[in-house]
Amino acid sequence: MFHRRRWLVILLVTGVAGWLLWGGNDFQAAEIPFPPIAGEFEIETESDGYTRTALVHIPKNYNAKTPPPLVIAMHGAGGGAESILHHDNWAKLADEKGFVVVAPNGLPARPRLPSNFLANPPLWNSGQLREGSPRSKIDDVAYIRLLLDDLAKKVPFDKKRVFATGHSNGGGMTFRLGAEMADRLVAIGTVAGMVAVEDPKPTKPLPTLFIFGMADPVLPIEGGESSLPWGTRTTPPVADLMKNWAQAINCETEPTIVSDDDEIKKVRYRSKKNGPELTILYLHGHGHQWPGATRNLPPRLIGPITSKLDATAELWKFFENSTK
Repeated sequence: MFHRRRWLVILLVTGVAGWLLWGGNDFQAAEIPFPPIAGEFEIETESDGYTRTALVHIPKNYNAKTPPPLVIAMHGAGGGAESILHHDNWAKLADEKGFVVVAPNGLPARPRLPSNFLANPPLWNSGQLREGSPRSKIDDVAYIRLLLDDLAKKVPFDKKRVFATGHSNGGGMTFRLGAEMADRLVAIGTVAGMVAVEDPKPTKPLPTLFIFGMADPVLPIEGGESSLPWGTRTTPPVADLMKNWAQAINCETEPTIVSDDDEIKKVRYRSKKNGPELTILYLHGHGHQWPGATRNLPPRLIGPITSKLDATAELWKFFENSTK
């Protein structure tokens, strides 16, 4: 109860600013035109009896005759598509590099009621939710599959270059996509996402980049209890989560240190068969914030913001290299 009250006080103090930083779902966008043109549009997909929405950012100089890569970008709990597109710079980078981004919106914890950051946050069924809860019964993997099918009809993209990324709960959902939808993906990358799928068994190993702040209070590196706006939770040590995923993609379960300086410790879980690997960038002194975001949450909520890394650019570079 103490943690709950403390979060309520903090959120009341931060007020509307805190809501804007996390990102809401009030952004209005037009439907995708035919033929598709550069811009930002909304796509609706029927799944599990719900009308699901996503924002699609089509880059400048888009040409349907030469379909570009696609990045699936998934917001964290309490956030929304607009936030990861614009605050985390995926839309800007898409215009620079020429790929399409689709940012789906999660459904609220009580999916039949309006979303609200504190009382009914939008989120993903990443494997973290309480079993039997209304939200845990909704299959988000099935939704993403349908979304890709719908999107391909309206905005042609290169199906051999589809990548998934996400932050926090959206990062956890990215790992779930990697575990259950590897047939549609080439690589995945997350920021501060938790591997919450028990005994993941992807149909093929996927190159994986994990970016993690070592001073993250939301997902503590040593595990244990942490405080969230919606209560407290207990998580395993991050090393255990990474070992679980390394094993799932047929890598060694002990990491090799690639480099270590004042800012970043880079480790790699080597493939057992010269295949895809798990790479981790541990950010010294950094908290839960997406590194390089244009808007930051208050450090008292998510820990220190110290990293100079541009996580979006780093992830895209990783995705590009995974297809070479």
